[in-house]
Amino acid sequence: MDAAAAAFSTLSALAVFASTVHHGAVRSVHGYRVVGKGGKGGWERWVEREFVFSPTWCREVPVPAAPPRILPAQWRGRPAYREGQMVGAWRCILAFDSVADVKPPPTPPPVLSPFRNPGLVCAASLYNDLQKVFQFQNFEKVPDLIQCDSEEKLTSSDAKEKTSDEVDESGSDSDEDPQSGEGLPAPAKRQRRANRKHIASITLVDIAQYFHLPIREASRTLKIGVSILKRKCRQYGIPRWPHRKIKSLDSLISDLEYVIDDTERDEVQQEKQKKKEEEKQDAIRALAKRKRLLETEKETIQQKPALDLMAETKLFREDVFKRRYRAKSVVTNQIFLSEA
Repeated sequence: MDAAAAAFSTLSALAVFASTVHHGAVRSVHGYRVVGKGGKGGWERWVEREFVFSPTWCREVPVPAAPPRILPAQWRGRPAYREGQMVGAWRCILAFDSVADVKPPPTPPPVLSPFRNPGLVCAASLYNDLQKVFQFQNFEKVPDLIQCDSEEKLTSSDAKEKTSDEVDESGSDSDEDPQSGEGLPAPAKRQRRANRKHIASITLVDIAQYFHLPIREASRTLKIGVSILKRKCRQYGIPRWPHRKIKSLDSLISDLEYVIDDTERDEVQQEKQKKKEEEKQDAIRALAKRKRLLETEKETIQQKPALDLMAETKLFREDVFKRRYRAKSVVTNQIFLSEA
């Protein structure tokens, strides 16, 4: 008799992860307790699976053989997962482990509920294990609108790019994931995807040329979608597009240039005031030094966009904002008095 036929397995652990990069991509880790005939012996078997969710179906796709994977290549003991845990670009949205006493929530996330996402039943390997954990009731048949036997065959990478493009077409700047609880998006017209070779050829040097532009303009110039550009930025260690920081530094540098020029004109007009001349010269030198520091900081951020503005620069920016507000208030009051 075959050993597999003489053994039976029970679900002992289930963890489901949603991608923070590819909308609609889900991975699951299943732990099974395998026991021999008569309850003798036993071992654990762990399986990692990947799925793609769309408005009308849910399909299992091959898990890439190369890293990154949810299941580590080698581990001691047994893997343990918790809700909210991050594994690379994947966030755990559901965790159950009977051995580690990790209890599931009373109800699954909307994307893992057949009542909120009927297409879930098309992924039998995931749905059946969710059924064991949550004991779904009164859900007996697949609605007619669910196309479980679609003729379209997708690989893991193609499915991810498809869902990524759908996010781009929606015009959203955020990287959403299936845990949002807002249901799945309505189908959108497919647009031509950026060439894979073109996307792979984009380097950090290419991206850095457009740090001074808003991210949408930069993505159009690079001829890729916003989500793809964000993914490339994360690949190069850039968590946030640096346009705002560079724009702020440019504004401060421009203000300093105006103040320096204005101070020089005052000196020409007030040559007789020798006591104030040294103070103004010191002020000019201080402003010039500040300008050099801001220009140096701007160059640093362009090379390392993940860095934040220095605390001293933030304080100086707040002071400039206050000066602008006071000057604007004075002008407003003068206009009000002249009209009164």
